Amino acid sequence: MSDFEYVFTFYSVLLGLAAANVATGFADMWRDRRAVEVGFCTPMLAAIVLIATMNLWLRFWSNWSGVDVGPWQLITLVAFALPMVFLSRAMFPPAGGEMSLETHFFDHRQVLLLALAATPGFSILWYVVNGNLTTDWTSIWLMLRFLLPLALIPFSGRNVNRAGLVVICAWVLLGLFR
Repeated sequence: MSDFEYVFTFYSVLLGLAAANVATGFADMWRDRRAVEVGFCTPMLAAIVLIATMNLWLRFWSNWSGVDVGPWQLITLVAFALPMVFLSRAMFPPAGGEMSLETHFFDHRQVLLLALAATPGFSILWYVVNGNLTTDWTSIWLMLRFLLPLALIPFSGRNVNRAGLVVICAWVLLGLFR
């Protein structure tokens, strides 16, 4: 097994866990839809997490040359993936609860938005350490991917958060094709 295959397998497991958590959350939403209000923000956040995990996977796949196995590489991959794993679990209320998903989102909005900004924040840090942060499309996309969730934190209104999550989702989706 090459270094890339070894590291890629580890990273894929972490990202797959985030995707599986979102899929399970969607199934729970559907199952409990008559007892618990689904709302808009949690499904939109779940879509963002799914698209963001695809984005992380594709970025790693496209940059596979020169991948070595070592503690710093694994620490870096964990820093990129764990916020997505955390979000994929934290965005859904505990099973069997009566709280609407929208209420759960607004009760934990600041932590969820910070977690959403964490992965691109770690990516920016990685770019800075490696001297790769420039004014190219990738760096601009990454900077906005970091700033958009942070920009929502001061606003507690439902419509602002809903619109902001749609913008973030569209931005992350656009980044999937960069």
